[in-house]
Amino acid sequence: MTHRQEADLHVHTTASDGTLTPKQVVQEAARVGLAALGIADHDTVDGVAPGLEAGRSAGITVVPAVEINTDFGKDELHILGYYIDHESAALKERLEHLRTARIERAKRIVERLNELGVKVTMDRVREVAGDAPIGRPHIARAIVGAGYTPTMNAAFGKYLVRGAPAYIPRYKLTPFQAIEIVHGAGGVAVLAHPGLGSHDELIPKLVDAGLRGIEVYHCDHSPAQAEHYLKIACRYNLIPTGGSDSHGPNNIKTVAIGSVRVDISVVHRLRELTRETY
Repeated sequence: MTHRQEADLHVHTTASDGTLTPKQVVQEAARVGLAALGIADHDTVDGVAPGLEAGRSAGITVVPAVEINTDFGKDELHILGYYIDHESAALKERLEHLRTARIERAKRIVERLNELGVKVTMDRVREVAGDAPIGRPHIARAIVGAGYTPTMNAAFGKYLVRGAPAYIPRYKLTPFQAIEIVHGAGGVAVLAHPGLGSHDELIPKLVDAGLRGIEVYHCDHSPAQAEHYLKIACRYNLIPTGGSDSHGPNNIKTVAIGSVRVDISVVHRLRELTRETY
């Protein structure tokens, strides 16, 4: 039997806007031969504990993580926090504040949709989201379910993207505040998919604020972008991480767990940095 030596450090579950449960993502990671998996849901750590339990059963190392959505100017920047203390009361309080802001935003989006003749309700959106923090993907599923668009992509493009008629700006959190939240939970802060934000000029300031890693390998990064961000990682002594950013099947975009991998040594470096720092 070949010893597994690879990790996918960016996977979402039904705890946020993924379509597979924490147990299912761990089982899939085992099936595709991964040694480690990062459960990094948006603005919540609710998937970490069941993921850790499933990992112990499957022989998979589950890295406790979170992905915090932030804004910089007119763009989004996401900060990943690895090896966070997912039981931290302070962390849960900060994330609960973000969760409440998500609900208020969703209510305003639904009101706007109703004004546009798209008759979806908050009750239906809550039903779609289940226990997960409500996000636009849940609203998009409600729109599709009500028959107003054929796909989630169409729902986003017609109503929910920035500039669309039902778009509502979200609660403003800066990437610097997100790094502070990660540090407060004892974690390692990593810049997610920098190729999507195109704000390389911000990286030195984020490093000064405590950024310790950068997601070099991502499903939306071209080989040239991966090479570019690997050079930046070397320049600023950042850990080069990577992951599929899989949200499961039947979503806006289907990306397979394990389709983007990094060597298990990246996991060890993240863990060691946590021990050294805290």
